[in-house]
Amino acid sequence: MSIPFPSLEFFEALKKRTTEDPVTFEKLGTCDTNFGVKIGDALTRIRFEVYECVEVSEGGDASELDFVLAAAPEVWNEMVASILSNGGADAAHTLNTLSHVGDVVQVEYEDAEGHDCFYRFMATLQEFFDQARRLDVAVG
Repeated sequence: MSIPFPSLEFFEALKKRTTEDPVTFEKLGTCDTNFGVKIGDALTRIRFEVYECVEVSEGGDASELDFVLAAAPEVWNEMVASILSNGGADAAHTLNTLSHVGDVVQVEYEDAEGHDCFYRFMATLQEFFDQARRLDVAVG
């Protein structure tokens, strides 16, 4: 059965992938951040400690997070579709590109340290999303 995207189930499956593929995440270095993914109005909170995702949950106060990646559902759907089609996001659909070129993904943060977490841990965060290539996902 396919995992729907977007859904909490999708993010829980990605969380599980960080423990099923520890070598991939360990080679990227430690990642300690508590961030959000906002798809339309829905917020998913994601917490990383050391090499793995340790918690995903829905809702809550975005101001408690280091940063929030916010975009329209269509943008997220395109990114996940790119990951599924290419075995990882193509150059036009990485978090880096989407947050810098045209600013279609907004990086929302309360302070500079939170903003820095996005850049410091970007490789791990991209790999987190790219792990969708290992899942049976139904986009949109």
